[in-house]
Amino acid sequence: MQNRRQFLETLGSMAAVSTAAGASSFGNVRQLRLFAFLPPANTHDRLQPEWYRRKIKQVQDRMKEHKLDAMVLLNATNVIYTTGYFHLPTERPLAALIPANGDPALFIPGLEEDQVKLWWVKDYESYFDYPGPVNRVQWIFQRAAKRGFGGGRIGVEEPTPSRLKHMTQGAPRARIVDASEIIEQLRWIKDEDEIDLMRRAMYFADFTVKAGREFVQQNGTVSEDQILKASADAVADKMSKELNDVVGIGIDAPFGGLVPFGKRSAFPHAIPSKDRLKSGDALILSFGAQVGGYTVECERSFCIGKPNDYAKRLFDAMLAAHDSAAENLKQGAVAEEVDKKSLDQIRKAGFGKFLKHRTGHGIGLEAHESPWIAEGDRTVLQESMTFSCEPGVYDPDWGGFRHSDTVVVRKDKGEIINTYPTRLEDMVIEI
Repeated sequence: MQNRRQFLETLGSMAAVSTAAGASSFGNVRQLRLFAFLPPANTHDRLQPEWYRRKIKQVQDRMKEHKLDAMVLLNATNVIYTTGYFHLPTERPLAALIPANGDPALFIPGLEEDQVKLWWVKDYESYFDYPGPVNRVQWIFQRAAKRGFGGGRIGVEEPTPSRLKHMTQGAPRARIVDASEIIEQLRWIKDEDEIDLMRRAMYFADFTVKAGREFVQQNGTVSEDQILKASADAVADKMSKELNDVVGIGIDAPFGGLVPFGKRSAFPHAIPSKDRLKSGDALILSFGAQVGGYTVECERSFCIGKPNDYAKRLFDAMLAAHDSAAENLKQGAVAEEVDKKSLDQIRKAGFGKFLKHRTGHGIGLEAHESPWIAEGDRTVLQESMTFSCEPGVYDPDWGGFRHSDTVVVRKDKGEIINTYPTRLEDMVIEI
């Protein structure tokens, strides 16, 4: 087996980028060439202050519709979405105050004081630490009240009973209003700046699947944890070298991703094992990447060696469901109807008993966010929403297949931003 440095050097020499997805064969190795979204030199890999100033104005326009005097955001993702202030969420509350007019303010724990000075939001107040002599949510609302919002309507996100108690203790004369839908629905629809970041992230997600495939081809009967480590090492090195701004890299402990094979490929969220890959196995390489806070998914299902007829039938059913969903993720479609049309492809193939989950979910600043491409979600899709597209089929006595693409809703059909191939002929690995 190659050591890590040898593998990365080999991968780097093979990772040439062309203007189209394709494949070439030499010996038993099928080398893939991937189209990649490459931004101009010296551009940023995160949204800039001007973008967030426009976003604050959009939020304020929605606030006027709801007759709100202010919003206090405590959800870390929503703070990032509206202000761009990336931080490490802990038990210490951190909030953004958005007034009906003017610039936002941040209420932060003291350990953020030096970092916040580097960002565009200059108005902030801090407390020393948590828990402190006064509940910190109560402290935040006391500060909001002192800024003139104590008798007004303050919008908040899905307050729990205990949190609502602390809010009202901090601003007892204010009317606290659940205004969760304002930020949630703004986040649903991405603009082209956000989608460009997702394309940039997909460049790395596609690369990670390629890295995992190359590692398997070169090393044969490897274990899941070895595939995870090799893939994560490769993409971490690449992101470190190529990103101009780093505000989040989506590599989860221990190494990131899901790489089940054999019968364990029928576990949609399989944790890593020490099992050894063998000829005849199904293999799923499931990875995400994050650039500028925006997350994407690339998952591909492979056959180790020539697939038998049963494997082909399972794969074809999965791919038909995937293609149906991607085609139907279009403006005006209803989320649960897209899901039904997709999963019906698997049912029609006779594998309905092997369905274990919905077709997809919203994706953006969070890996899983609303709306849901699932039964029970009647959301009407709008252009520039973004979703995972990942129907799967899982036979517990054999294994499973699942591709996942990240898809942008467009007028006539979904736009897949992944570039990694999906057809069975490109999914065979000889070891």
